[in-house]
Amino acid sequence: MLELRNVTRKYGAVVAVNNVSLTVPKGEFFCLLGSSGCGKTTILRMIAGFEQRTSGQIILNGRDMADEPAYRRDVNTVFQNYALFPHMTVSDNVGYGLRIRKCTRPEIDRRVGEALAQVGLTGFGVRRPDQLSGGQQQRVALARALVNRPSLLLLDEPLSALDKKIAEQTRLELVELQRRVGITFIYVTHNQTEALALADRVAVMHNGVIEQCGTPSDIYEHPRSRFVADFIGSMNFFEGQVVSRTERSCRLRLWETWDVEVHKPVTIAAGERILYCLRPEQLKLSLLPPSDQANSISAILRSKVYEGETTRYILELANGRKISVSQNNYIARLWHDFYDVNEEYLLVWNCSSGEIIRA
Repeated sequence: MLELRNVTRKYGAVVAVNNVSLTVPKGEFFCLLGSSGCGKTTILRMIAGFEQRTSGQIILNGRDMADEPAYRRDVNTVFQNYALFPHMTVSDNVGYGLRIRKCTRPEIDRRVGEALAQVGLTGFGVRRPDQLSGGQQQRVALARALVNRPSLLLLDEPLSALDKKIAEQTRLELVELQRRVGITFIYVTHNQTEALALADRVAVMHNGVIEQCGTPSDIYEHPRSRFVADFIGSMNFFEGQVVSRTERSCRLRLWETWDVEVHKPVTIAAGERILYCLRPEQLKLSLLPPSDQANSISAILRSKVYEGETTRYILELANGRKISVSQNNYIARLWHDFYDVNEEYLLVWNCSSGEIIRA
């Protein structure tokens, strides 16, 4: 449905978006994820027609949008600040675009009613924006975008102004709404939790380029670069090199000291420098030496932080490196797994856990 081919956007000598290509099929919930200044909002604005690309093609439904003004594109945008008219009622805000298009009053009333029902705001049409909560204002902005029945809906960090609990509830409503109406969503955010919870696919951006694009589970479990591994969730990095490899496994030497076996193939040649990446939840603490000594390292527990569902342990290795371990508190209570600060324990992990990337 949407295709970007080698799209670049420059502001003088500054390259905001650098030769980006991606394809978004019809009906997908697609997310552009990255920190401020990475180029994600610039891409959104170029798709909407608010900014012109320096080079490349933006193709929507088979048509090159290069010379199409924003109002002629079958695209609507939900902005970060919602951009509601404060002097208008909810119904007037939602129906504004239909009035501009010279739709009849009965058609406007019908479609506004349908749009408000879609976002769960039936009966709110006579209110004004200042009489609504932040979450309700966000839904009005969604209804205003949906009432025009675009083939593509762009959302620029629409949940950033909401508090945590309302944002979590609205995420669930967004996913349900997108599935129900079947419109393609492109969602921009810096919040990794939002991206993983909402999207069918995620593109992680950094310095104007897409570092990795894939499903949320692929991005989280199989990062292809240090930036993606570090940006998505928490990650422990073990520096080392490949000692040997077979078709199904490899042997790593970490920090020139510890040898470990990893049961997954790698294309990295023996002797090359690598980073062995392990999530805090992929590690566990043990009081007793496991049978597989190759996948355990002794460490001193330096601190622990209670986080409600989990407890995070910070351990120090013999070389001074700090490692983070996350343990579910419910499981810990079942097994009576409790650990004391400044005591020595073993860090243990499964042979098939973790990801190996080039250093």
